[in-house]
Amino acid sequence: MPIFFKQPLLTLARVTSYKNPFNMKNRFLLLLLVTGLCQAQIDSLSTVKLEEVEIISLKVKGNLLRFPGAISQKVIAKEDQKQQLSLQDYLTSIPGIISFNSTNFAQDLRLSIRGFGARSAFGIRGIKLVVDGIPETTPDGQGQLDNLPLGLLQSIEVLRGPSALRYGNAAGGVVAIETINDVAKDFHNIGIRAGSFDFTQLNYTGGINSDKTQLILHLNHNKGKGYRNHSQFENNQFNAKLKHKLSPSSKFVFQFNATNSPFAADAGGQNLEELSSNRRAARDRNLTFNAGEKINHLKAGTSFSYEKNKLSIQSYGFVANRDFQGLLPFSNGGWVELNRAFSGHGSLLTYTLAKNGIESKTQLGYSLSFQNDSRDRFINSNGTKGEATLKQNERFLAVGSYLIEQLTYKKWTLNGGIRWDNNQLQVIDRFLIDGNASDKRNLRAWSPQVGISFQIKPSLFLFGNFSQSYETPTLSELSADPNNRGGFNELITIQKAKNNEVGLKYKDAKTQWNIVYFAINTTGDLVPYELDATPGRTFYRNAGSTVRRGIEIDLNHQFNNKLSCSMNYSYTDFSYGNYESNGELLDGNKLPGIPQSFGNISVDYQFKHSGRLHYERTYRGELFTSDDNTTSVAGFWRDDISYKLPLKSAIARAAIILGCSNMLNAKYSDNIRINAFGGRFYEAAPQRTLYTALLINF
Repeated sequence: MPIFFKQPLLTLARVTSYKNPFNMKNRFLLLLLVTGLCQAQIDSLSTVKLEEVEIISLKVKGNLLRFPGAISQKVIAKEDQKQQLSLQDYLTSIPGIISFNSTNFAQDLRLSIRGFGARSAFGIRGIKLVVDGIPETTPDGQGQLDNLPLGLLQSIEVLRGPSALRYGNAAGGVVAIETINDVAKDFHNIGIRAGSFDFTQLNYTGGINSDKTQLILHLNHNKGKGYRNHSQFENNQFNAKLKHKLSPSSKFVFQFNATNSPFAADAGGQNLEELSSNRRAARDRNLTFNAGEKINHLKAGTSFSYEKNKLSIQSYGFVANRDFQGLLPFSNGGWVELNRAFSGHGSLLTYTLAKNGIESKTQLGYSLSFQNDSRDRFINSNGTKGEATLKQNERFLAVGSYLIEQLTYKKWTLNGGIRWDNNQLQVIDRFLIDGNASDKRNLRAWSPQVGISFQIKPSLFLFGNFSQSYETPTLSELSADPNNRGGFNELITIQKAKNNEVGLKYKDAKTQWNIVYFAINTTGDLVPYELDATPGRTFYRNAGSTVRRGIEIDLNHQFNNKLSCSMNYSYTDFSYGNYESNGELLDGNKLPGIPQSFGNISVDYQFKHSGRLHYERTYRGELFTSDDNTTSVAGFWRDDISYKLPLKSAIARAAIILGCSNMLNAKYSDNIRINAFGGRFYEAAPQRTLYTALLINF
């Protein structure tokens, strides 16, 4: 075995010796992955040309193998056979990222990359979301994807690890999503889907090409009763994207999104006894207080790009407004009305110069963003709006600038830079009965990053990097004061992280694999908890420090033009380094809500009659539910299968999809409510789910 392959495999062996990440039957996945890596190295003789592609998470053209960092790109094929219920369905084949809460539409999908985002009580926290080059994450670091049109997905790119250099606050990782971008010729697509638990979906996508201008329109309607009682939902979306080529070297893109969700009920968490008795039951308090949410979301954005010779310029601007009404399962402050307005602008200039065999890419960029939350809380009187308990405006102004330099010389690539951010937070108290709790905070941070890669062979690269990132509390976290006062919670502050990463990347004509080891130390980790006085309401505190170690492996292989297979496996060893809670020292305890291991195997087979079979098996390992590690949730396997059959017609192209999620009826929790009061950690996932679709293309 080549010397450069020994150290990663020795590291893997040491990692798996701490505690068995897999039991006996589950070791099969790990064996396949390691065997695949070795086999690819021994047997693959062909190489591929190192072409530059648009790396959307890096905002620049480059080669993925050369970049000294862990990036995964996933193309959503036209043969997409998913139910299109949640983005989770498209993330299982990407290593290092795990998702929860895909079926509770009142709490929204929760993502975690290397532990960042795991603590979120709702939505996506600590991870930057970017859709078509425009941030979906608010300046304070909170994001939702309930306005993402899954039927428009073209590609997903995940930049794993702290990325504050490019994205500033709350960038523990980046999920960059591209929707359909090009219209070769006019088209009209109609999709009709139906599934278990009264799920229905109707959508239309149309594309028009007129010389230099392209227009894409999308309408989508989702509705269902949900697996559990009191988990019904409805979601309506309209999307428009207009792309106009101003010249051979420049283009302009306008985007608009309108989302309306008139209801999304929250069934709440269950304790173990309730889960065992009736998995589908809703928590009694959630029924009493009619817990759930409704939203209206509008967003408009523009982007401009120019590229000629050695110079490229990218610029974007957007405005968004979100009206939210949420009912929580408690009385005092349990009725929430939030109007969120946020906007932003950013630009990036890249200059490329080649001289004496050295290629230099210099990037200079800045970003400005502003957020204003008008937050009102009222008494929730058994689902009826009562008297006001809080009225305040919360503002977040973020200003950042950064410089990135990349040098390439023969087999070496050096990439590094530094960023400075100034975040100004302000709360204006409008509920003065209990005094004036208006407040201001100013949180500044420097974020350096440096990485280096070396080309060992034409298709094999070794890389390593160091980065530093930070995360401010969100405005909603700061407004959640356990002392039930207005203003900001004075007990929580900024979280910081230092990240080290080393890995190998390989790609030839048929095989691609990556193996990455990372080590992250954080201070001031923001941790969620609940109080017995307000069960169901989440508060936050800073942990002293955490130590995170892990390894991520993925392998993709195209056997022939009919059969392809992909596998990934992630192992995590995340623990508190210095943390005291309620007088108890928790040093060495594992971080809750994060499985010690998770992975996925997927197989695609194209039949001669054009039918396509997709099968995948997903594993999530054991995880703890609370900081004290007294309760854990067992791991599970979930099996999904789908088949797509094209239909011949003289009028239009059509296809039927038949699918089954969790076909072996595994019992597991779709979400874990970390540190929930009364042991109500669990939200049961649906068991066997059937769905079908009819797709018509004109």
